[in-house]
Amino acid sequence: MLFLFGLSLTTALPASAADGQQELDHYRLLVWLVTALLFLVVAVFLSILRRSRRSRQVLHQEVSRRHEAVTALKESERQFRETVDLLPQGVFETDCDGRVVFWNRCALDLSGYSAEDLAGGLLLSQLFAADEGNRLQEVFQQVMNGQRLVNSQFTVRKKNGATLPALISADAMASQGQIIGIRGSVVDISDRVQTEETLRQNEARLNYLAYHDTLTDLPNRALFQDRLEHALARARRFGSQLALLIIDLDRFKNFNDSLGYDMGDQVLWKVACQLRNGLREVDTLARIGGDEFVIVLENVSSQADVVTVAKKVLSLLVQPIRLREHQLFLTASIGISLYPQNGEDVSSLMRKADRAKHQAKNKGGDCFSFLSAADDGLAEERLFLENDLRQAVDRHELLLHYQPQIDLASGRLVGVEALVRWQHSERGMISPGDFIPLAEETGLIVSIGEWVLRAACIQGRLWQQAGLPTVRVAVNISTWQIRQPDFVDMVESILEESGFDPQLLELEITESAVMDNVQEAVRILNIFQQRGISLAMDDFGTGYSSLINLQRLPLSKLKIDRSFIREVTSNSNHAALTSSVIALGRTMGLGVVAEGVETEEQLLFLQQMDCAQVQGFLFSKPLPAREVEALFERSFVSPSVSPTPVVTSLTPGD
Repeated sequence: MLFLFGLSLTTALPASAADGQQELDHYRLLVWLVTALLFLVVAVFLSILRRSRRSRQVLHQEVSRRHEAVTALKESERQFRETVDLLPQGVFETDCDGRVVFWNRCALDLSGYSAEDLAGGLLLSQLFAADEGNRLQEVFQQVMNGQRLVNSQFTVRKKNGATLPALISADAMASQGQIIGIRGSVVDISDRVQTEETLRQNEARLNYLAYHDTLTDLPNRALFQDRLEHALARARRFGSQLALLIIDLDRFKNFNDSLGYDMGDQVLWKVACQLRNGLREVDTLARIGGDEFVIVLENVSSQADVVTVAKKVLSLLVQPIRLREHQLFLTASIGISLYPQNGEDVSSLMRKADRAKHQAKNKGGDCFSFLSAADDGLAEERLFLENDLRQAVDRHELLLHYQPQIDLASGRLVGVEALVRWQHSERGMISPGDFIPLAEETGLIVSIGEWVLRAACIQGRLWQQAGLPTVRVAVNISTWQIRQPDFVDMVESILEESGFDPQLLELEITESAVMDNVQEAVRILNIFQQRGISLAMDDFGTGYSSLINLQRLPLSKLKIDRSFIREVTSNSNHAALTSSVIALGRTMGLGVVAEGVETEEQLLFLQQMDCAQVQGFLFSKPLPAREVEALFERSFVSPSVSPTPVVTSLTPGD
């Protein structure tokens, strides 16, 4: 208590007692210091212990989080791998040395390797053809340098040594800014390559059929016209003369009727051989149909040279032809036209040589004939006809007839083709064969074509308003028209004025109209397709289009020219071409219409070939609008029933 009052025991106690008390104080102080030190140590220990526990908890949580992250990453990678395995294309990854580190299931199946093969460090270069090694190394080095590879074709070499074409795409893989390898895809294009090869083979076959006569192996009409065009160009350039000879075998029909078509074909083949062997290599010899052959003689110095060749041809043909037990003697009628005396273009020379041929036939055959002065005087008549044609639209002399197009599956009328007719005020009805070529030569076809399109759309709209069954109206478009800069605007304007549904309009274009400028034609036709207008390739098989160009066109239909249908049951060449076109249309998803069907035999052939639609005199001639309306709901033919012509009076006009 004395301590509490500020008094020490040394002052309150005696000296002896004070010494003992001092020792006691020292002892107590020491105890106090030790106790304080112990408390301090315990406090520090407890603090360290608490901090250690918190650190262990934090560490445990961090380890748990990292473990969960690794687990999630592995699960994500597993799901990614499973997803990649489901892809229909191969996916691969390589390291920087080109060793495959991953390949999905499709890639493994495609290459024939197993996952175990990858474990052995398979080089990517081992998966491709040996001759592509340098190219592969160069391309993938570019990828490692940051350049993407997109759909580059390579040849994959499977484990068993087999090869297949594939498209490779690849890009570099990076991690933290460093390139660590390549990731890419591989797509098997065997089916596509096979399809392209089939298309090329079909195109080669079609080209052969389109430009050669399979019976005689001679150029056909299409190739002949092309060669004649080139011959005329050379003649113009060098100022030389040219002769065209049309050879028609006399009374050949009698051979076919008496000996049969097989024997007739053998005769034609032997005639072709005789003519080929008797002409110069520079002369063009072609078979343009039936028993007609043509010869083009270039660099003719005089008419006497042509006479010499014509006589030689006649002498070759009179040589007897032996077939089995038969010995045949042939003669021919030859018509000759000259450039530039009788014309300066293919159609003029052909037309005048044909007239000269008829002159030779009228003389009894077995002779040749040049175009007479009287026949050449028809040029003046042509001029008068041209002048009248220029006024035909203003005089309202043009009119439209419509020829039905029949669906063979249902036997019903599904469309009509608008065909122009000329009712001349003085000459009466003029055949389209007389004025359409004239209109095309003079450019009048542009104004006539516009009138035809407008009249057809107006009539189609009238049929719609009358509640008649819906049919598509087809209108022919000429080469001249499609070349006009305002052609698209003209069509759009007519549709707007008439109110006719564009989806019921079908524009028929020829191969020549398109092939003159494929890029521009594709642009124009795509505009029409977007408007809902259907597009058909008319007279298919008579031009020079390729399948590659054909695929670029937004077509919905192919029309087989009547010249092939006419002899489809008697000419193996025409039958083969017709069946090929039908098969081509089916492959490309296009409808096919056969024009000029006139006999039940032709119809039966087309039915057997599964042709979609037909038109021709067997069903109906072209009719005025009021008469064709009566046919809208009539059934024309059933696939299992022989057809019966709707119109029995088959007057010319198709």
